[in-house]
Amino acid sequence: MTRVRSFFKDDFFCDLLFFALVLLCMMMFIFLQPFGEGPDEINRFRVVWYIAQNGTLPRGDDPAVLIPGYGGSYAFQPMLTYILQGYLLWFLRLFTDRFDVLLISARLVNAAFGLGAAFYARKLSKMLFPDRLSQWVFSCLAVFLPQSIFIHTYVNTDSCAIFSVMMMLTEALVGLRDGFRRPACIRLAAGIVLCALSYYNAYGAVLAAILLFISAFVREIPAGSILPDGTAFPKARLHIRLLPLLKKGLLISAFVAVGAGWWFLRNAVLYDGDFLGITARNICVIQTSMPDYHPLLRTTYQDMGVSILSMVFETDFFILLCRSFVAMFGPMSLPTHYYIYISYYWMFGIGLIAAAIPVGQGLYLTWLDRGHRFFTNFVMVLSCLIPIFLCVIYSYTWDFQPQGRYLLPMLPAFMYLITLGEKKVAHLLQALFDRLKLRALSSHISALTGGLVILFTIAALFYSVFLVMAPHYL
Repeated sequence: MTRVRSFFKDDFFCDLLFFALVLLCMMMFIFLQPFGEGPDEINRFRVVWYIAQNGTLPRGDDPAVLIPGYGGSYAFQPMLTYILQGYLLWFLRLFTDRFDVLLISARLVNAAFGLGAAFYARKLSKMLFPDRLSQWVFSCLAVFLPQSIFIHTYVNTDSCAIFSVMMMLTEALVGLRDGFRRPACIRLAAGIVLCALSYYNAYGAVLAAILLFISAFVREIPAGSILPDGTAFPKARLHIRLLPLLKKGLLISAFVAVGAGWWFLRNAVLYDGDFLGITARNICVIQTSMPDYHPLLRTTYQDMGVSILSMVFETDFFILLCRSFVAMFGPMSLPTHYYIYISYYWMFGIGLIAAAIPVGQGLYLTWLDRGHRFFTNFVMVLSCLIPIFLCVIYSYTWDFQPQGRYLLPMLPAFMYLITLGEKKVAHLLQALFDRLKLRALSSHISALTGGLVILFTIAALFYSVFLVMAPHYL
């Protein structure tokens, strides 16, 4: 009996329930939503189907993968997910031609990345926070966000990007803690490779990982420290251990070059030196789009002379972006309950404000010194700002697309800040109740606030999946 009770209290059992819930919710979407319900799934699947039929990768301007009307294709941009799905379907077509089986199999590749992201969310939580409750708060916020579940259930490259971001941040922090031993360097390189071959919007996370990597070799030498020649530093200064930085940096770079370099070399060969394929794609769009969708005939807010702030706050851009970051299923047409949005907005707002309050230094990243902890927080903020900036600039200068999925690469960093804010709120309330001599409230406030966040994320996910999405498609 004691062993049974111990099993149910063990983290392994909780992790098992956590992953089971993630898988259950993803399977509901994968099996119920019709083909094409995910944003532009039909046109993404053209690339997968080309690989499944031909066994080779298509050029971006191949007629078989062009997007009708809009022109261009998804074959210009990194497509590791499509490659995996395409060759999986190529193999499965040896046994069956049933489209439903092939579609679900392709979607399961995205689900695998989703489970991988959930695994790394749990691992990352233990690097960020010392206490078990906060680890679960972060894990539930980062994984149970309805849009985060939805993104792993249709054919896209976003899910691989989110997995890679979770992996890079985790391995960068592991390396920062342990000195970047070879296994951590290889795993970090693998995360960078996956990110490089998935989605340009997630490249900001590569910068974040690089900054964390460099910071591992920077330390402060206090004033008065004795040098080998017997002299002392007159004042404190930063010292970079350049040799190990270069040695381990070159190791990571070599793995990344081998793992991802082939894609950019291929682009350079196919598209006259355009190794990113962006210019080639824009030219292809101009040449193959219908007049109604021609980019040179499309008026942007920049062309109209409207300021960026006016576009963001005086149109429906901000509202749509926020709503679709929380939950907007199908082709941006199926919302969840109004109060789920409101609750998340309040949680985000309070969390971000509280995270900026300079209290509770021992609540997070306790294994880091103060300087590295401050720098890590800066990197997390930067990881949030880059996807937001890219999304806003793209909508302002090219195509008005207020879609929250473009912000999902910031998910781990953003939810870290929200969890940190929740911990600081609990810390401040605990101090207040101590002053008021409300000992019972003081001793339970942390469990109360953390428990409410966890219960809300689970309830919001269940409502969105089983009471919104499922009835809509059944």
